[in-house]
Amino acid sequence: MTANGMKASLQRIESRVCLVTALLLAASVGGCMTYDPFNQAIDATSPAAQRTEALTRTDLAYPRWEDFPVAPQNVPTTTDIRNRVVGLETAELQLGREVSALQWTLTPDDAGPWAERTRNRVDLRLARPIDAEAAAAASAWAQRMRERAEPPPPIRY
Repeated sequence: MTANGMKASLQRIESRVCLVTALLLAASVGGCMTYDPFNQAIDATSPAAQRTEALTRTDLAYPRWEDFPVAPQNVPTTTDIRNRVVGLETAELQLGREVSALQWTLTPDDAGPWAERTRNRVDLRLARPIDAEAAAAASAWAQRMRERAEPPPPIRY
């Protein structure tokens, strides 16, 4: 095939592609032209038709300005909030300085009062050793609980 023949066949293919493209473009534009956004008709067979109709009625009551809550009163300004934050940060720094100045280790002189305070907080009934009778009662109770916790024997068919 010569160059002129190839050029002629390419031109035929190009013209057919342009024709198909033009037809597809016309069909898509034609589909868009059939849509009417101002058409109020609702498909009665649609499951959402009644709900749509109820929501699009023009006689719905709209909220009035009196129905909205009033504007808040006594709202702190940004300066007030800043002053509060600065006050909290200052108090935090002061507390940090006071804590760092504390002595956190016990000296031998501190052992006596600390031991006395600890003894006063402990219940003496719980601190004394138990007698033999209480130990036997506790062991008997524990044995009863163990026996109760054993599963029953398997069922034999």
